[in-house]
Amino acid sequence: MTADVTIERIVHPDILSCAPDTPLSVAAQRMVAARCSSILVMDKGAIVGIWTEHDVLALDASDPSTFLAPISKHMTSPVKTIHVATGLGEAALRFREEKVRHFLAVDDTGACKGIVTQTDIVLNQGIEYYLSLREVNAVLNRRVPLVASHLSLGEAVHTMRDSRTDAIVVVYPDGSHGILTERDVMRLVGANKPSTNVGELASRPLITVAVNASLYHARSEFTARHIRHLGVTGTDGELLGLVTFSDILASIEHDYVHQLRETLKDREHSLALSLQHQRLATKVFESTLEGIVVTNAQRIIESVNPAFTQITGYKAHEVIGQTPAMLSSGRHDATFYQKMFDELAVNGHWQGEIWNRRRSGEVYPEWLTINTVRNEEGEIVNYVGVFADITKRKAAEEQMQFLAYHDGLTGLPNRGLFLDRLHHAVSHAHRNHTIVAVMFIDVDNFKPINDTLGHHIGDQLLQTVAQRLVASVREADTVARLGGDEFTIILESIADAGDVPLVAQKIVDTVSQPMRIDGHDITTTVSVGLSLYPIDSEHAEDLIRHADMAMYMSKKGGRNNYRFFTADMKQLVSERPVAA
Repeated sequence: MTADVTIERIVHPDILSCAPDTPLSVAAQRMVAARCSSILVMDKGAIVGIWTEHDVLALDASDPSTFLAPISKHMTSPVKTIHVATGLGEAALRFREEKVRHFLAVDDTGACKGIVTQTDIVLNQGIEYYLSLREVNAVLNRRVPLVASHLSLGEAVHTMRDSRTDAIVVVYPDGSHGILTERDVMRLVGANKPSTNVGELASRPLITVAVNASLYHARSEFTARHIRHLGVTGTDGELLGLVTFSDILASIEHDYVHQLRETLKDREHSLALSLQHQRLATKVFESTLEGIVVTNAQRIIESVNPAFTQITGYKAHEVIGQTPAMLSSGRHDATFYQKMFDELAVNGHWQGEIWNRRRSGEVYPEWLTINTVRNEEGEIVNYVGVFADITKRKAAEEQMQFLAYHDGLTGLPNRGLFLDRLHHAVSHAHRNHTIVAVMFIDVDNFKPINDTLGHHIGDQLLQTVAQRLVASVREADTVARLGGDEFTIILESIADAGDVPLVAQKIVDTVSQPMRIDGHDITTTVSVGLSLYPIDSEHAEDLIRHADMAMYMSKKGGRNNYRFFTADMKQLVSERPVAA
């Protein structure tokens, strides 16, 4: 968040206006056509009022004459103003304290310079990194009214006023959902059709995001689709509520605005406004948890904050006078940096994930935002980079990805990854005319050990068995845990089927070696069933079932042994449920 940037650079200079006697329906038509959320009312060249999308909810939508009333009867007057030299931080405070969405920006003479909105302010405070760390669930509104599609517009507007919300969800007879917003009501006012029911007016279908999606993803949906409301669904697809663009902005901004307000209150009696901004900027620079690096136009480092030192390990005197290239990890090529500089030149800012190197030599990921700073002549005088170390977040993402395909206890591939690798192994064997062996392994007498000595001992036993299985096969083979005390193994690229019994016997012998766990001497064995591709089947699922049947026969035959699948086993185990 940049404390010394003023609102002048984000003001919208092209304003929409109308005369005081303009009918509301005409004003609404112009707002819809211009995709504008407000219209200024001007009388003899002077701005006398403002009418916004939010004001439309105050109308009696059931009375056709309401839409023909002059805008002067429903406008807000006078229009609240803000000086174009106001900093973004102070502007954010004023929006929150005065509870408005629009300010008229004026200069020293009081001349109108344009309109600035609350959304404009927040979008220029660098919130993208924070959005990527939080989920939609954090700002979910579960108390959104649901109305039937046959409801009249007047009743719908009444519901929106009573619930103090700018949108309601419309439920259609087929169970689908739509959404009716202030902007939709504005569109109907412009069309002068007060009798229309909400089912005809609502936007349909309701665009949704998952409740566990990131706020950054939701913000991207808002921007890409030019909407301000999204439905939120649970894991089962059920509609849980709504999330709005303003909900996201308010949530992320809250802590920042609170800190800024307290800082300004402490100093407002002793400092001039300009000094307040200067000291606040210094405080933010020094105390923020994000690293900040400021360079000149030639990209020579001029200053860094304490968080820069904490993250990179470099002290200020070690980097001042150098270029940020000294932090390069070597993972990005010249094309990557050229695209970065090109975007900076065109847009004045760049943001994204980048890998840099600490003073210790460790390479780490960071989320970096770079902004250009220009003087009054439009010349670049500085580049300001703000970055956060996202090592922990990346590690958490990698861990989640690992757990999605691996067993949490042993770290072995789980059922999903095992099946994927088996299909791949069968395809490879088909092309190369080789053999694939599938082993289904069950730990003998595991339940008595687990029940007698406890689950803690049982878990360690399974971990030891897993280690012994991995040690008994080649690195290219796959050992997986399907659950409980069941393991599977894929032996790939076998040229001679005669080699498989040797591996199976090695597994039986290795697992049966005594083990000592938490002071207990434990000896366990395994029963192994085997099936071969393409001898027993050419389909992965059949190979698993056949190996499971063979394992059952091995266990039935006395355990601590292995059996190959034979066709007559299907009859012998026909009454036993077979694992997939």
